[in-house]
Amino acid sequence: MPQNSIFLLLTILVVPSFCIILPQKPPKVKDCPVQNCPGESNGNCGKFGAGWKNFTRPLGEWCMKIFYENSTTQPIAEQRCQAQGATLSGLQNQMEAQYVVSTVTRHIYPETGSVWVGMARRSFCQTVGLTEDCSWATSFQWTDNSAIGFDGFGWACNQPDNARGRSQHCGVLTVSSQGSVDGTQTGLLDDVGCEFDFIKNDKKERDIKAYICGKKP
Repeated sequence: MPQNSIFLLLTILVVPSFCIILPQKPPKVKDCPVQNCPGESNGNCGKFGAGWKNFTRPLGEWCMKIFYENSTTQPIAEQRCQAQGATLSGLQNQMEAQYVVSTVTRHIYPETGSVWVGMARRSFCQTVGLTEDCSWATSFQWTDNSAIGFDGFGWACNQPDNARGRSQHCGVLTVSSQGSVDGTQTGLLDDVGCEFDFIKNDKKERDIKAYICGKKP
């Protein structure tokens, strides 16, 4: 493992009623100037410019980039991605989730927050919470037309519960150097309203700090 890499130590069990969180360590600061740090292979994503990172998915190569903006809503984040010729990115697996969590945590440290992800509650699950038909694996779908399956669905305990009047139709990743933020586990998904105002609802520590855009090369 490269010495300057940050990997949040998370044990994620995708069972909504039971989760274990291991202690977190503050991210390390890079020990080399950006221009002198070793480069990394980036597939065909380098043609899009700096910051785009490639991932290999079952449907082919996928390019992701994290953009930082506080307090933005999901519709605005989607518009920002579309301006890049992209869309809000889903998460194919926990490796992609870990990359996003560790990268954003390092960028915003010592602050905490949330990151918009490309996912939406399925229409038949919009008026219910967790049920047999609308479970952690079936309540949501990825919206980027690239991520498939449910390996990327690492939900916080008892999520996605569609609380607050059955209005939680979008999803965020919680990011922090701590084990949890305001009772929500770091590195795991939570369902929220697509235009939920974290600050007005006295959840400043979970306010949006970034969003993930993705596109095919």
